[in-house]
Amino acid sequence: MPRKTTNLYSLPRGVIRASWNKWNLFNLYKQQRFRDNQKTLFKEKWSAKNMTRAYHGEHITESKWKALFTPQLDGVAQLDASLKGDRLKPTPMMLQTYAVLERRLEYAVFRAMFASSVRQARQFIIQKAVKVNGVTIRHPSYQLKPNDVFSVDPEKVLQAVGRTKPSFKKAHQVDQTQIVKWNNFVKEAKANPRQVWERLQKKRQDAQRSGPSTKFGNDQVFSNEVILAKIEKINENNLKEMRAKQKAVDKFSVLEDIVKAVQKSETIESAIFEPQFGNLKNKCYQVYDYLGEKHELFNKDSVSVKDTVSAFLNVKPEDRNADELKKFKKVKQLLSEISLDYQELIRVSFKNKEISKDSKDVSYNPNWADNLEFHPNIAKFSEIEDESSVKVALPWQKGVFGRQNPNKSYFTPWEPRPFLAPFAVLPHHLEISFKTCHAVYLRHPVARPGHSEVISPYSVETHERAYMYYVRKGQ
Repeated sequence: MPRKTTNLYSLPRGVIRASWNKWNLFNLYKQQRFRDNQKTLFKEKWSAKNMTRAYHGEHITESKWKALFTPQLDGVAQLDASLKGDRLKPTPMMLQTYAVLERRLEYAVFRAMFASSVRQARQFIIQKAVKVNGVTIRHPSYQLKPNDVFSVDPEKVLQAVGRTKPSFKKAHQVDQTQIVKWNNFVKEAKANPRQVWERLQKKRQDAQRSGPSTKFGNDQVFSNEVILAKIEKINENNLKEMRAKQKAVDKFSVLEDIVKAVQKSETIESAIFEPQFGNLKNKCYQVYDYLGEKHELFNKDSVSVKDTVSAFLNVKPEDRNADELKKFKKVKQLLSEISLDYQELIRVSFKNKEISKDSKDVSYNPNWADNLEFHPNIAKFSEIEDESSVKVALPWQKGVFGRQNPNKSYFTPWEPRPFLAPFAVLPHHLEISFKTCHAVYLRHPVARPGHSEVISPYSVETHERAYMYYVRKGQ
């Protein structure tokens, strides 16, 4: 049986445990360097033993650990034919003192970051959530062999690595606070849209320089993720519009636009085509010139320009005389050239409108606050009978805070637990796949010049005194 969990993360004691607990991180922060100037050698060994055993196998009784301990430490070194070993760093063999514990299944699950502590890894194993080579193992002390493959239930991994699921009462308090702040923000934005826009843009740019923005709050509306999503949506809509316009351009549409421009103008010159066709205005004027001022296409009394243009271009060549056929071929050639160039003109025009993802700002829209809506207040906690009756729909959150899926045992939508980065150290003797929650135990951990595969927060000197305490005389 393991030791009882009695005040594991005591701040006055300040011992470091094999856990991701935030209090453990504080104890790690205030940990002092091992003092090797104690009055007696035994006191140094006893102190080092207490410190290292608190991290390595604190749940294992002392008698059990002494039975597991082996004085033979494993290390490897590159063969150096030049015999110039002075270039190599010393091998930290003393860090291998507790290497035998790394073979245990509970420690392998913890080192693979499938559990937040060794004790939680034990729970997963006992609860039949861990398999070794496809076989469910219920013994935390199971000794892994090289090339063994172990896996953990993904739901358990999400629970271990994820943020703690809040109680419904706590989530209700957070939602009430967020809704009040959101409604105040919407009220201010509708009253002073320009000032609020500039303030949020400045806050976003400051956050880009200093670090990530806050996860929850009004500035989430203009966080980097939301701004990038907005830019992508604008560019995507522009791209769809551009393709639709390009697809609609052909000889018929170009001639139709030319005819409409002529019918709307009193004096005909190339400048009347510039607003739509740009530098293609001269070619458009040539089309008008070839057809002639008195051509039936330019008759303002015509009922439908589209039908007139279609009838003109669909006339068979044999139904035209020689002069008309010559002009028709020239007009048709010009229309083909204009349609191709006009498609390129549309592409360039929309390309200039494209917003870069590195853009520091999105152009100000005076009506941006009109899209913001007030969120209705939720009922008091004492009046709620069913959690599913509470509807929360904030821009950054859909559903009750942390309980979007109340059936899950972890924070939903899933988020990694806080203060995870300092503990994210992957060992060399494991090959891990977080996508499938599988890992391969490659070999027993060894020491090599300048490096040990046993992860420990303590120095070589501390492990040396601990090794001296456990090693027997004459060995």
